[in-house]
Amino acid sequence: MGEVVQFVPRAEREASANLAEFIRLAREDLTAFASGGAWDSDKWQHNETVVVFATKTAPFDSYSFKPMAEPFKQFAKAYIRYRYSHRPVKSLAMMLQALRCLEAGLLTACGRADVVLLTGAVMDICATKCRELYSSEDVHHKTGLQMQAIFDFLREKHLVPSLPTWRSPFKKPVILTEDLGEVGRAHREAKLPSNEVMLAVADVFAQANDSESRFYSSIFILLMTAPGRVSEVLKLPVDCIQWENDERGQPQMYLRWHAAKGKGAAKKWVVPAMHEVVQEAVRRLVEIGGPAREAARSAFDCLEQLSRGAETTNLLEEFGGLYWPFLNEKKTLKTWDALCLHRENEFSRERAIRPGSWRVPHATEVNRRLGSGVSSSLFDRMGLRNADGTRIKLTTHQLRHWLSTMAERAGMDDYTLAQWAGRARVADNRHYDHRTPEERLEAIRELLPIQPAPLLERVKHRQPVTYQELGVDRLGTAKATLYGMCVHDYAMAPCQKQRECMTCKEHVCVKGDHVTLDRIRLLEAQTEVLLQQAQKAHEDGDFGADRWVDNHKWKLAHVRAMRMALEHPALPEGEVLRIPDGHDPSPVRRALMDLGVVVELPSTEAPSPRLISLALS
Repeated sequence: MGEVVQFVPRAEREASANLAEFIRLAREDLTAFASGGAWDSDKWQHNETVVVFATKTAPFDSYSFKPMAEPFKQFAKAYIRYRYSHRPVKSLAMMLQALRCLEAGLLTACGRADVVLLTGAVMDICATKCRELYSSEDVHHKTGLQMQAIFDFLREKHLVPSLPTWRSPFKKPVILTEDLGEVGRAHREAKLPSNEVMLAVADVFAQANDSESRFYSSIFILLMTAPGRVSEVLKLPVDCIQWENDERGQPQMYLRWHAAKGKGAAKKWVVPAMHEVVQEAVRRLVEIGGPAREAARSAFDCLEQLSRGAETTNLLEEFGGLYWPFLNEKKTLKTWDALCLHRENEFSRERAIRPGSWRVPHATEVNRRLGSGVSSSLFDRMGLRNADGTRIKLTTHQLRHWLSTMAERAGMDDYTLAQWAGRARVADNRHYDHRTPEERLEAIRELLPIQPAPLLERVKHRQPVTYQELGVDRLGTAKATLYGMCVHDYAMAPCQKQRECMTCKEHVCVKGDHVTLDRIRLLEAQTEVLLQQAQKAHEDGDFGADRWVDNHKWKLAHVRAMRMALEHPALPEGEVLRIPDGHDPSPVRRALMDLGVVVELPSTEAPSPRLISLALS
């Protein structure tokens, strides 16, 4: 494509002058799509990349179209050539769609297609035209991002005066494979063929009785071997089957594969159950394509020797392709080494096979045999139908979706699946995962431990513990304290004990937690010191000291009793312990007891913790 030239606008020039200079630079200094005087043509091509400067304001197809209006077309050509020169890509479809929306918006708002007329309001109208011209939310999102990039380019390069910042209004659509509603369910059903339909694909291969059904059903089998794209299968080499010993020394089959979309060369491992059928499929393709491979090699040899002259030249012009003698852009596969080669009219019932020809089928031809078109499919010819009697309709990409989903159901990890499917990003797996929400939930449950960790272990690690496990018939989880667990219901009232946990009947301790036991021992020693100080103050006649003596005795009795219970060898680890209700009566219960009224405590169905006995003397 030659040297890449950067366009640098001049601030002192007007926007119209910058725009004119940008178009001149792209037309005269850049060389992308330059072969054959491409600038004056409305259809450009470089290798497999095709650009058609057709307006969306009139119907168009591959054979006829109306060009974009001037002067917008000049900017569109300059923008495409400039962008492609700096970042060559195979498809410029989304960029062209964005340019067509701009042209339609300018014609609607201004009556003239000229980018210098763009304003904030006109940009919004361009977005409205995008909604009108295209129906897919995904196309809206991707086209909107391209429109945003064009507007940013115009503003940053000072090609349009005072152009405001604009953000695409089209949000990224929801990934329907993860949608839990009716729309998601319908999407999964449309993308994922049933197992019965997939068995029909196998039946087509088994019942194939002519060259057409044997050829295309073999391609189906290769698509069912590993989750691949049909373009990848159509460019497999003849010697695609390879073997390699595993860690146990057993030979395992893989296919030499070249994944599209940047993943590159890879090994597609074949499960042992598919070894024989894959070998048979490859054998059929090698046999059927033999004459075509011989023709391609012969044409190359003859051209090298200049022995057949014009006849060979004409064949090469028709069948050689863009990368002759190679079949692909990377030049890794020579045409006569391609597995899926066949002669012109090889499967036609009306035309004779053309000797000396060779070709690789298009993806649409493979899809047509699967029933994606209106013409008769291999299923139709063999009388294979859905259970309800309707026609079987599949696409090659549905086979990829089905195999990916089967791998998910079988528990294949995401990284291995992405490698097997030839995906550059692990995150792309989710677009091919059509398991139901119930299946995904079950898979998640299988990852979780069947039984929760023992109570003592969760207490030690401050993990959630339910009220029921601690003897309280209430929903929710208990709160961890320095000495155990608190089962007080804070939704009903705040803490009534001012964090005096060890004398509270709503506090429990669990035997075996040595950290909390050490804290209880320290608290016992501290409380004993405080009691001695209070007793000395009482002996010295300090006013109110007797109240502190009683308080510390009460607390020390609870702390010591709990410590002795936690150290008792007869109690098993994990035992839940608390003080009796009678040793921590509520204010209402105390008042009733002072009046001589006996209050019976309500029974509970929850398992009761073991009560410790206190020596209060």
